[in-house]
Amino acid sequence: MLITGEPGSGKTTLGIDLSRAMQVPYIARDDVRAGLFCTAGAWTAQPGSAPSAEQAVETFLRIVETVAGLGVSCIVEYVVRGGRPNDLRRIETVANCVVLHTWCSEPLERFARRNEQDRLLNRRPVLDALGYATIRDHTTDAVERMRSVAGEMRTDFDLPIMRVNTDDGYDPEMDRIVEFVAGVRSVR
Repeated sequence: MLITGEPGSGKTTLGIDLSRAMQVPYIARDDVRAGLFCTAGAWTAQPGSAPSAEQAVETFLRIVETVAGLGVSCIVEYVVRGGRPNDLRRIETVANCVVLHTWCSEPLERFARRNEQDRLLNRRPVLDALGYATIRDHTTDAVERMRSVAGEMRTDFDLPIMRVNTDDGYDPEMDRIVEFVAGVRSVR
């Protein structure tokens, strides 16, 4: 099951909640990238280099291919970009997919608030390693990158899709989301 949507639209919160409700693993590209950075010493006084977006995507896709290829149903959070059709093909090759597309009124504002409160990003050694003087500087750049991502985001899929508004909880509600996912989900 694939969760996609603009940065800040509630993908992670829905993914974690749905993972718990369905008792299946949750895998997010951002978590994989953070895990790679953690391995490079992100929580130490002298972090190594942050992994590239490309390295994070490739590692993420390999993890998804392995988990789904082993027959484990999972919830996958990933923004599929129009210019990267092979990413979705790789996921579809190992699993039958349905799509949850999250949306809300002000996703980039949510994204900015979350970024400014991020415990890892607020560490001086991490800001230094990333080349930023302040969390505000990082957030400003991150919002612009996410605006670009939103512009490249694929929203049309030849897969079953449910659109979920996250402005105030979930609409439709979690029970309907679970029914949608469980009703059409199966692993090849």
